[in-house]
Amino acid sequence: MPVVNQDKRNECIGVKITKDVFIVEEVSILMKSPIYLFHIQTENQMKQKEENDNSGEEILDVWWNSQMDSSNSRGIFQWFCTEMKSACSRFLLRKDVFERMREKKFDVAILEPISACGLGFVRALSIEKTILASSSTFYDVVLPYLGEPLDYSYVPSGYSISGDEMSMVEKFENWMVSREISIALEEMFDGEMEIYRKYLGEDIPNWKELFASASIFFVNSNPILDFPRPMLQKTVSVGGISVDMKSIRSQKLPEEWDEILNERPFNMLISFGTLVTSTHMPQNSKNGIIEVIKSLPNVSFIWKYESDEHSFGDGVPNLHFTKWVPQTTLLNDNRLTAFLCHGGLGSIMELAHIGKPALVVPVFADQNRNARTLERHQGAIYLHKTQLENVPELKKSFESILFDGKYLSNAKKLAKILKNQPNKPKDSVIKYTEFVGEHGPFPQMDPYGRHLNFFHSSFFDILLLVAIGFFLIILLLIITYFKAKQYFISTKEKIN
Repeated sequence: MPVVNQDKRNECIGVKITKDVFIVEEVSILMKSPIYLFHIQTENQMKQKEENDNSGEEILDVWWNSQMDSSNSRGIFQWFCTEMKSACSRFLLRKDVFERMREKKFDVAILEPISACGLGFVRALSIEKTILASSSTFYDVVLPYLGEPLDYSYVPSGYSISGDEMSMVEKFENWMVSREISIALEEMFDGEMEIYRKYLGEDIPNWKELFASASIFFVNSNPILDFPRPMLQKTVSVGGISVDMKSIRSQKLPEEWDEILNERPFNMLISFGTLVTSTHMPQNSKNGIIEVIKSLPNVSFIWKYESDEHSFGDGVPNLHFTKWVPQTTLLNDNRLTAFLCHGGLGSIMELAHIGKPALVVPVFADQNRNARTLERHQGAIYLHKTQLENVPELKKSFESILFDGKYLSNAKKLAKILKNQPNKPKDSVIKYTEFVGEHGPFPQMDPYGRHLNFFHSSFFDILLLVAIGFFLIILLLIITYFKAKQYFISTKEKIN
């Protein structure tokens, strides 16, 4: 898989726990900076950044100051698509990699459907048994080609900012943002198909058929936590697979953190993840948080802040800045009252399984949808990032999540349900993968519905037939009425 952040290449779970790891060295880094994925740069802006900034890190503040919607989403993904096609070409040029992989004689291939390049690669290796695995809840663009419906009237798309109860405008935006991103990705898949056919052979099937031929589709979603939606039998929810509660419960909190949690009766952790960091947050938002922290002297705040420069908050007695936190260990501690986070799917899963109230402030991409999934269980509060500057509203949200017991009660209830769910994610992954390896592929699980066009799949052909039938019946009744009327009039005239 392409590694966006080279510093994190050895931190992937697969690299850590797998004995036989094959890392393909890149001649050049896939992306100069990942921040271009979610920002439309004009030609002059791009040139200026290249001249003035080698790292491009400060553009991360763009994620804080902009909102992805249907008006810009296709453009936002365009740069990503270009880089993915470039990466595909560079990867397939490595004939030595192909030969080494062919020697392994794999039975099953597991790939993420954010790219079609890998699917073409494994088909060229004669691996017929494939499994798709999504690191997000699902990819909108993939579902139609699997034959799985996505009802935009009540199911939030992958990058929706709405929940399942939507106004007409929100429904339209929900559909439009999904459609715009899907168009960009479909064009990328077409480009990748040309590339893998160029290097691996023209007989490699169309990417649409490669997606459809997958035996199983693992999605990073939990049927209890996520919004209900119709799914195929081949779609298997494995959300929460990375949350090892046994390990989390066994972790011992370091002494320095223990002392902080004992200082005051209430404690809140603040962290916005490792990609979009707090350091790039607008200063007005930082100031808003500081004002609220000052107004709550009986609460200790632990803020994961990635820089030593935090003069805006220095001197606040109940605030502790730190570059790193033992997040899961802190979340598992009963003395930690609440968590202010960005809504990354990993954090959402941890919160849900541990049972900790949260104030979720999404910054970009799928974080809005992730936040909404937790909000619907009433153990979390969703807050738009612009509200960080609104001190009165922000303080109200802080006080609610910290002092209103209903959020803790609901969070614990959700955690208990997840703990006792009948199907465990890790068991599902192991059993289904072994099942595919022994018995796959499963063309019988490929729904015929994916071959139907919108007119037929929406039952419009039958509805049209019924409508025509009703029309003919009504027309016949009208004609009969006028014929009868004319007959009675004619008969009456004859009698007279």
